[in-house]
Amino acid sequence: MEKKRIWRSLVVFLLFLFSVLYVLPTVLPEGAVPKWYPFTKRLNFGLDLKGGLELRYTVDYKKAILENSRDLMFRLQDYLVRQSKQKEPGDEVLKEELDEIRKVVTCSVPAFDTVRVETTDETLKGFITTEAVEDKIDPRYTLIEQDGAILLVMRGQDIERIKKEVVDQTLSIIRKRVEAFGLVEPDVRMSGESDIDVQLPGVSKEQMEVVRERIGQTARLTFRIVDSKTDFFSTVKEDLDAFRQAAPEKGKTVEITKFGDRFQAKSDKKSNLVAFIHFLQKVHKLPDDHVVGYYFVEEDQGGRVVKSYYRTEYLFGEVKVSGDHLARSGVFYKDSGEPYVSLTFTGQGATLFEEVTRVHVGEYLAIMLDDDINSAPVIKEVIAGGQASITLGGNQSASQLLQEAQSLVTVLTHGAYKAPVHKIQDHEVGPSLGKDAIDAGILSFIVGALAVVLFMGIYYRVAGLIADLALAMNVVFIFAILVGFNSALTLPGLAGIVLTLGMAVDANVIIYERIREELRAGKPARSAIEIGYDKSFWTIFDSQLTTALAGVILMNFTTGPVYGFAVTLLVGIVCSVFTALYVTKLIYQWMLDRKIIKETVSI
Repeated sequence: MEKKRIWRSLVVFLLFLFSVLYVLPTVLPEGAVPKWYPFTKRLNFGLDLKGGLELRYTVDYKKAILENSRDLMFRLQDYLVRQSKQKEPGDEVLKEELDEIRKVVTCSVPAFDTVRVETTDETLKGFITTEAVEDKIDPRYTLIEQDGAILLVMRGQDIERIKKEVVDQTLSIIRKRVEAFGLVEPDVRMSGESDIDVQLPGVSKEQMEVVRERIGQTARLTFRIVDSKTDFFSTVKEDLDAFRQAAPEKGKTVEITKFGDRFQAKSDKKSNLVAFIHFLQKVHKLPDDHVVGYYFVEEDQGGRVVKSYYRTEYLFGEVKVSGDHLARSGVFYKDSGEPYVSLTFTGQGATLFEEVTRVHVGEYLAIMLDDDINSAPVIKEVIAGGQASITLGGNQSASQLLQEAQSLVTVLTHGAYKAPVHKIQDHEVGPSLGKDAIDAGILSFIVGALAVVLFMGIYYRVAGLIADLALAMNVVFIFAILVGFNSALTLPGLAGIVLTLGMAVDANVIIYERIREELRAGKPARSAIEIGYDKSFWTIFDSQLTTALAGVILMNFTTGPVYGFAVTLLVGIVCSVFTALYVTKLIYQWMLDRKIIKETVSI
């Protein structure tokens, strides 16, 4: 037994020595640790201690469901063609056949979760049944008849499921983007049902700007066909006058001008152009099966930009190929040395891309990032092989173009958001506030620790000194675990450590009072110590377990500083149980074996 205790004591000593050496870089000033030293990790501090950037975003999951409803509208038209023409599943649906259906069937999206179908053709109407919706169209929608029209409304449970999927996917993408930028100890987590908190302690001003730009960049890649046969903007000149009356400041910069053979809206500010398109949507002038994209145009003379503005493009809303079909992307260079982004589609994406280019030969294919059109080349022939490219325009230097290309590849590689992400909070915490918080936290920690050490030493004498030694080991173990798991220490986390000190001492008090009872009953020292520890075990375990459960709940349902408190509390509980029940007992057994303790115990 004595040999086992020697080995146990040696293991505990080596563990304590390792922890001290591991925590040393955190204690010493930065740069004071020699290069040959094996441990370099330092304890990270949270936003409230070190300063940094805190952002909060909300996910517009309704927009994702709206896009799904628009997609359903196109699938429904495809279904009606197949039913009316009695096509087999593998048969191709021709564009002329779709145009024929659209003449007699009106589809719209009056709400984000609803598709409205109106037709006077009873045969076509008869194809849209509850069974057809569930089996062939989309089982997530339920059929309702209203005022002679058919409504397809998404079920409530499917709305909740899509919302969860979209928010979880957005959370994952934001986390990947932030981590890809190499920023220190990012904390990205859910807040409520559709909000996401991003905390970045210790980041510089330059890094803050990078984070804001990259997180806010949605970069959803889509390919849409330009509706070059419809001169839509020639029909909304009167609506522009109404928009100018409703919003004079924005409206005065918007004008409708002829580009080529069609009219388009243009403005020197994209936001004003977007506001005009939203106005058209409100007055129901923009059809639900079409969207508007935005070109950034720069006119130059002799290599110098003399004029820049945004203009619109009228596009079909259907998206058959998107970034979801992307296998990989990368930055390559043209013969001129100008960088561009090369896209490689998945097997399914390559097939769809080939099909789109085959059906629409001679038409314009718009390559879009969100609602911005990167380019719209003419489809001269069928494009097979699953390859495409994005050329980065603008009057920028080679280094700026390369940076933009690399940024785009980062976003495309880690995925685009399935729904718009809106920033609702942007808060910078200065380092001076963090320093004050650190000073106050350290002071409270030192005062609390000294009070506990003095009380235990005075009241329990030698036993108190043993408890103080275990307490010191407890603190070192806590900091070593925090450093090892790359956790960030917050101000509430410091409070959690102070609370842990009190709980650790409380465990020792319970043990010592049990030992005292056994000594009063006339038990010898070894028996009193063994019985005292045995009888105290379940009392201490139960009290620590209930506190740990509270910590687990806090860690799973809170964010930010409270989360930091929960982490240090749980780590502290584990270390406290180990030092109070195992380490101190090991010290007593060592003292008994060495005859340092004989007949009685100084307690």
